[in-house]
This record gives sequence, structure tokens and C-alpha cells, in this order.
Amino acid sequence: MSLGKVLIVDDEPEVRQVLQEFLSGRGYDVLVAESGSEALSMLGVDQPDLVLLDVTMPGMDGVETLRRIVALQQPVPVIMVTANADIATTSKLLAMGAVDYIPKPFDLDYLDQAVSIQVAAAQDR
Repeated sequence: MSLGKVLIVDDEPEVRQVLQEFLSGRGYDVLVAESGSEALSMLGVDQPDLVLLDVTMPGMDGVETLRRIVALQQPVPVIMVTANADIATTSKLLAMGAVDYIPKPFDLDYLDQAVSIQVAAAQDR
């Protein structure tokens, strides 16, 4: 039985693979997208409980993707993933509607806890 569905959005194949293997090993159904536009089209079909979204991607970046997810009729909780976790960017993303952020390289214990909390909260809604 799945713990929930998580959509990973990152342009780096290695990052998607690490997150996918880790989260599926924890019992989540994992979807992957390599761009913001691909993620947005998947949201209408797959209805994940949580999105892990990279901040820096070519084309539509994570900031614009977050803005569009928050504007959806039924927004999905989003945890931002970033290699550049400066205070200004982090504050901006949280003010825009992200529920959390996780810096790269990943602290897998924190990632596991953050995903668990947000998926459980999403399923309670």
C-alpha cells in the first residue's frame, strides 16, 4: 500500500533518480518531470499529494512553476529544492506558498520527515 503520491520536478536526471529511489523505497508512488511545464501538465492528470520542485531549471523555473501551482483551483503542497538556499530566496518562496524547502545536497532524514508530514497533511484535507 502506498503512503502517497509525490511528483519530483528537477532538470537533473541524477537528482530525479536519487529522489525517486529514496522515496519509492520509503513506500511512496513517485512521478517525475524534468521541467515546470511537464509538471503542470501532469498535475491535471495524476493528482499528487506533494510536489518536490527544483528552483533553478531552464525554461520555466521553479519560481514560476510554484506561482502557477499555487494559482490552481486545487493547489498541491510544494517543497522547494535548491542548491542555493539563501535567506532572501527562501523567504520569497515561502511567502509565495511553498510549504518548505530542502537544500542540496539532501539531508535524507529531513527529506523523509518533511515529505511524510506534508503528504499526511495533504491526505487529511
